[in-house]
Amino acid sequence: MENEATADKRPSYLVVVGASAGGIEALSALTTALPPDFPAPIVIAQHLSPHRVSSLAEILSRRTQLPVRTVTAQEPLEPGVIFVVPPDRDVMITDHEVQVRHEDGVGPRPSVDLLFRSAAEVFGEELIAVILSGSGSDGAAGAREVKAAGGTVIVQNPDSASFPGMPLSLAPSIVDIMANPERIGPLLHDLITGRYTVPVPAEISQLRGFLEQLREESGIDFSTYKQPTIQRRLQRRMAATSQATLTDYVRYVRRNPDERQRLIASFLIKVTEFFRDPELFTYLREQVLPELIAAARQRGGELRLWSAGCATGEEAYSLAMLVADLIGEDEGDANVRIFATDLDGAAVNFARQGIYPERALAAVPAAMVERYFTEHHGDFEVKKNLRGLLVFGEHDLGQRAPFPRIDLVLCRNVLIYFTAALQRRALQLFAFSLRASGYLVLGKSESISPLADFFSVDQARLKVFRRAGDRATFPSTRITDAIPTAPPRPLPPRVGLPVPSPRPSRAGRDPVRPRPALRADDLLLALPMGVVVVDREYDIQSINATARRIFGIHSSAIDRDFIHLVQHFPATVLRRALDRAERPDLCEPIRAV
Repeated sequence: MENEATADKRPSYLVVVGASAGGIEALSALTTALPPDFPAPIVIAQHLSPHRVSSLAEILSRRTQLPVRTVTAQEPLEPGVIFVVPPDRDVMITDHEVQVRHEDGVGPRPSVDLLFRSAAEVFGEELIAVILSGSGSDGAAGAREVKAAGGTVIVQNPDSASFPGMPLSLAPSIVDIMANPERIGPLLHDLITGRYTVPVPAEISQLRGFLEQLREESGIDFSTYKQPTIQRRLQRRMAATSQATLTDYVRYVRRNPDERQRLIASFLIKVTEFFRDPELFTYLREQVLPELIAAARQRGGELRLWSAGCATGEEAYSLAMLVADLIGEDEGDANVRIFATDLDGAAVNFARQGIYPERALAAVPAAMVERYFTEHHGDFEVKKNLRGLLVFGEHDLGQRAPFPRIDLVLCRNVLIYFTAALQRRALQLFAFSLRASGYLVLGKSESISPLADFFSVDQARLKVFRRAGDRATFPSTRITDAIPTAPPRPLPPRVGLPVPSPRPSRAGRDPVRPRPALRADDLLLALPMGVVVVDREYDIQSINATARRIFGIHSSAIDRDFIHLVQHFPATVLRRALDRAERPDLCEPIRAV
């Protein structure tokens, strides 16, 4: 009776591990470091040829203090037991069993994606998924579902992996902890046993104070988050940095500003998908984009779109595919520019590479996959003609200047994390960037109410808006300028999780490199000196924040006469200098005015 009760009891935690044939040393190092009282079951799926006899269970039995079992049909999940899946079987997790099954089909077996996905459905936040050395991208899609369910994702440091393909296939925004295999075992034990549990009642006020400090420095308010959610995600960062108490961790963050951004990124879970919300993308394809493309053709100019908060790039590439389909092959990419930005540098780097596992493309129509992606060993890489439409970059909506003359801003599920002041600043940024009647698309839980005077409703249910009325004034340089209660202080460097070395180029192909911006206005916003671009009529085409300060321009400037907006400088001297710039043969040294 006792055995039957144990078999039907759901464990409190579960650890699932994925690796390939090249990951045997990593698996050995991980399991060797586990203590004999490890409090959770561990299920290991290792890719091997179905015609090869697996020795994994025997090897691990010699090196670990825990019992090791090979699953032949189904086994009850017992804490402190390592379950090894045979090489010719797939594996499923129920609430109290691990089950193997044989299925026809392609792809590596056992499927790490299937293991992770089934475990995430049952265990949710009590699941820890580990990706070790291996080739290919099996596990990347499953890890995304673990993250979406609130579970923890740990990957082997690619620098220590014999085959780094599997660890590198995971988007940085999905990874909670990156570590060498010998450290992962103790980390698992500490996470499950609650060594990093925070906070005890005496530390509640300290946690609130720490969250308030993050709000002041980032403009993002985490005080409304569910307390258990904040504690779990904070616990993961404490484990990743080996800080046992909240006091230790707060001190660590003060000494290591990069960690502050990693913590913020862990709070802001960004699990994106291609064509997420199909109804919205249908509306963009049928109603919005044809109008914008026609207007761009009529004025003989450029179609300029902005995916703000692009995370790992799926939404930006979805937008690019719609545009490419609509303009047709005869247009090329010369008249289209899509800016894709995020404050998480690691996520932007991943997006810039444009390489995704097959399962990530599930919502992409087959014709588009064939047209815009190239398959390489189970991964799908965005083709150069599509990637050429996009300019990826780091951009902080709380600090950076806007992009000018934008036709459409896509910023979904970003503002919900912002304080009221930062929401207003971001909307002001968009209202300044957008052309008259340009489109703004927000998430379903977001609103233009902080700056409603500058937008009208186009499609209320889908949260599509248009810029209306006068152009907004240039937003303040820093969000702290708009928060009187928060003393100005420099924001920390915007970095994400540790970025592994770029993937080695596959045979016959150049490595993916960032596409350089093609016009001056894409670069001048970041320059430390003042830069203004004007046309032959002296109308401003682009201007950065430094130039605004130098010339005293604090209102709308794009498409307005530069000569008449400038303060403190004689108009005749400016006009003469601009005329000389247009005629290099007449140039003479310009004296300071």
